[in-house]
Amino acid sequence: MAQRKNVKPTPFRERNGKNPFNASGVVRTGSRRFTFVDNKDPTALFEMTFDADVETVDRIRRRRLTGADGLGDPEGLARADLDGGTFLIVSSSLSVAEAGRRYRSNDGLVRVRYLPDGDLPAEPMAGFRDWLLAHVPALAAAGRLEPDAGGLNIEGLAWDAHAGALLFGLRGPAVPGRVTMVQVPVDLGRNWTTAALGTPVLLSARLPPWAEVQGIRDISRDARTGAFLLLLGRSASHGEVPFRLGTWNRGDDEVRLLDVTFHRSAKPEGVTTFAVGDEWKILVVDDEGGYAVL
Repeated sequence: MAQRKNVKPTPFRERNGKNPFNASGVVRTGSRRFTFVDNKDPTALFEMTFDADVETVDRIRRRRLTGADGLGDPEGLARADLDGGTFLIVSSSLSVAEAGRRYRSNDGLVRVRYLPDGDLPAEPMAGFRDWLLAHVPALAAAGRLEPDAGGLNIEGLAWDAHAGALLFGLRGPAVPGRVTMVQVPVDLGRNWTTAALGTPVLLSARLPPWAEVQGIRDISRDARTGAFLLLLGRSASHGEVPFRLGTWNRGDDEVRLLDVTFHRSAKPEGVTTFAVGDEWKILVVDDEGGYAVL
């Protein structure tokens, strides 16, 4: 990829009601269509349609989720194709958040059957957060803490068809010099319960030297190379750590950075790769309501 320095997202011309879109995970769902989650709106997915050159967004369409009650703080989105159909998997951050004087846990792993039009039927997996913490004891303590206190905060999600597994990227807890992922085998053809899940495995990769701790803000599998594209950013809500893009291959112990940097005002939280003819590109969506095509 050619050098892309100081990338500044283009604002969406539309808003989610009165508010800008808090765009997070994104996947391609058509020749010029991409679907993203808004982490402030767990009741819908949002479909943006590009112009013929796939450079400028023409419009954004709201796709209401039916049956996704209980989904909180949606951050991750993955696409999985099975028997000629398309599923979109939505994951919450699984974080703990203060609500008044009480704390609530953001839970949710939702399977959505993608349809070209109309509402989207969704199936929530009951008890996924509890299941994950029980099967990955290393995350149990973090599951009781808020994100800025070193708590669990999952923002990246990708489907690895070769492994038959979902790959969750941790924004937190994070440690200096490394990023952490959780691989969870999933039988997509079974009923959407924790019985469809296999034994999870913690994966880790080394980062180049950083001034501060980094976490994963999104993951996308590159269909061309088979590598995973990692969107990296600060683990906590404060700090001046820059966002970067890197690639990681299964079995490698190192994330390799791409020669891409983002403007200090950017808050990229979703990434995917796609092809236009023979040319491969990267789409990034921004938490402040914008996008960039690299």
